[in-house]
Order: sequence, then structure tokens, then C-alpha cells
Amino acid sequence: MVLGLAAQAGAAQAGSGQAGSNQTPDPAPAARTTASQDGATAGPPADKPGFFSQFIDPDDRHVDFSAFLARGGFIPVPIIITEPAVDGGGGVALAFLKANPEHPRQVTRHVIAAFRTGNGSEGLGYFQSGYAFDGRLNYRFGVAHGEITLDTFPAFAPNGVEYTSQYDYGIVGSALWHFPDDRFSLGPTFDFRKLKSTINTSFVPEDLADDFGRTLQTGALGLGLHFDSRDNALTPTRGVNTSIKGTFNREAFGSDRDYEIYTADLFVFGKITGPFRYGAKVQVDAIRDDFPFFYAPAVNLRGVQAAEYQGMTAVSTEVEATWQVSPRWSLLAFGGYGSADSGDRHIFADTGDIWAGGVGFRYRLARRLGMDAGADFAWGPGGFVWYLAFGHAWAFGMD
Repeated sequence: MVLGLAAQAGAAQAGSGQAGSNQTPDPAPAARTTASQDGATAGPPADKPGFFSQFIDPDDRHVDFSAFLARGGFIPVPIIITEPAVDGGGGVALAFLKANPEHPRQVTRHVIAAFRTGNGSEGLGYFQSGYAFDGRLNYRFGVAHGEITLDTFPAFAPNGVEYTSQYDYGIVGSALWHFPDDRFSLGPTFDFRKLKSTINTSFVPEDLADDFGRTLQTGALGLGLHFDSRDNALTPTRGVNTSIKGTFNREAFGSDRDYEIYTADLFVFGKITGPFRYGAKVQVDAIRDDFPFFYAPAVNLRGVQAAEYQGMTAVSTEVEATWQVSPRWSLLAFGGYGSADSGDRHIFADTGDIWAGGVGFRYRLARRLGMDAGADFAWGPGGFVWYLAFGHAWAFGMD
């Protein structure tokens, strides 16, 4: 969870810190060019740019982080957790970002984050992603430690029951090798965790007893095929990002349980007309065999509480329309549909149709890098939820 709270970053055009074209004429140019006979130069030295000048765009004079990030700067990001599943909370993330001016999709990210929530969940973690071998290899990995408390809604407790997972560690990552057509990539994934979970109820079905009260170690290797033609990785306005992945937990990889996780994701972005553009996503997540039931996938939509609608197969779809009101500001509206199927283990009941939607706004925080920040306000089956957004709301579902 702590890795998911840390923001991703995108990149776009090169160049930063150049002066704009609307400069005031020099009233006395000769004052700086006329030298005395002994070689001294008349006039005071030019003022050096102040530290805060790098956060002002020289073209439109708005607050902007492009120049700072292009040099490899960092953004201290306050984490305000509005997710009702954890009773809100807060934290901080330090996002160190380095853009490649010649390749818009190649950004190196280092993110350190820590959080604590209203229900006692807490954690800290580190995430890194970047490129190697002249951009042919795209890697990402993260490590985290913490304690997460959530409500789950299995068939034996349809009104919800609280459980807590204490993670000694969680280590995840991937390495994708790009084909000659660098929009395509293929590579391995890994996922290793050690945890102990407890559940706040005296009754647990016999077939789920092994999920609680004992240390569980999982170890998985997998493979993913990816396609990415987005114009930038953080707030895309056009292009496609899609992937198919399979991850296999096996004793040979250090796992106490044998089970598989499959995902298929599609994200599409494009222009409608004039200042209007669209986004659409389809996510299908599935889990099979002897999995811990709290790892079952869930419907993932803005306006839907995390882990509220779980099953062996979960489908989440969402569409979004954005109105670019000005070069800096945009407004958006979105709506989504999801469902989860109980599968053959019937740990959860079929969810039926789940609908949610809402509105939001964004500010272009780094114009040259195509990076937005803002907030979303959503309504779903459980009522109103709002979210802070750093980049696109779907950023962590994409590559």
C-alpha cells in the first residue's frame, strides 16, 4: 500500500530555465560595455536568479516544477489519505525525479514514503524505476514494511469483518526488455512477501483457517508482455498502454502456498475535439488455486471503497472526459462500472453491477514534463469519497 501511495512521474520536452521572449529593453546598454582605461567595467553585476525562480515558468510566470525536475530535483509530497477503508490518514513522500529530455517516456524515479491512517495502518517503503542499456531495459522495484488493517466482505461475514496483516517485508519488481519497436516490451516480474494476518472474529471457516494466525511467506515469479505508446507516463493525453501478466507463487520460489495471479489491462487516451480529450480503461484481475483469500482481486474504481467487492475474477472499467480550460487548468468527469465473480471457491458472493462516477480538476504542475496534480470527487455505492491526484488517477495501474 505504501508503494501505491507514492506518485509516479512523467517526462516530455527538453530544456528548462531559458528566459522568455518578452524582455524589458536595456535603458543603458553602454553602461555595461564601456570600460575605463585600466580595464574595469562600469555598472553593477547582473543579479543571479534566486532559488525560487526555478519554480516559476519563464513563459507564463505560473508556478511550475519543470526546470527543477529536469535537473534531477525532488518534490516533497504530503500524503493525505481519504480512502474510507483505512479511516483516512496522512504521511509524506519524497519523490526524486530525473527526466530524459530526448526521450519523453524515460524517467528515473526514486520515491521514499511513510504513512499512518486513522485505523492504525502504517508503513514505509522505497520505490525506484528507470532505464538502462540506452533505454532498452525498463526496470522497477519496491520494498516496504508495515501493518495494514482493512475490512473484507466474505460470504461468511457479508456485512464486513476487519483483518490486519503485519508485513515483515514486501519486495516487488519487474524488468522489461524493449523490442526494436520500443513500444513493445517483455520481461520477468517478481513478488516476495512475509506477513502474519489476524482477523477480528471468532468464526472462520475451516478452509480459510490457514490464512490467519500464522506466518505466511509468498514467493512468485512471472512474465509480462507490454505495449506503450503514451505521450508521457504521468498524465497522458494520447496513446495506448496495455499489458498481459501472469505471476506464479510456487514452493520452488519460496512460497508456502501455490497459486497464480493473472492481469490484463488496457488504457487508451485521445482527443475528442478542440480542448476536449478522453481516457478509458479496462482492467481484468484474476486469482486461482490455493490463494490467501485477502489477496483476492477487487473492483478498482474511484468512488468504491478499497477491497469492498472481491472475487476470484474482478473487472473494472472507467471512462473519463477532460476539458482543457486553459494551458494550466483542466476539469474532468468520469464514470465507471465493475463486478467481481466468486468463482468455484465461493469465498465471496457475486457482487452484481457496481457503478461509480464523479468530477475533478487538475493543474499543470510541470508544463514541460506533462505533469498534473489535483483532486477527484466521486460517488459510489458507499457514498461520497474524494482523492488527491498526483498525475493521472490510473497512473499506478499503468507501466
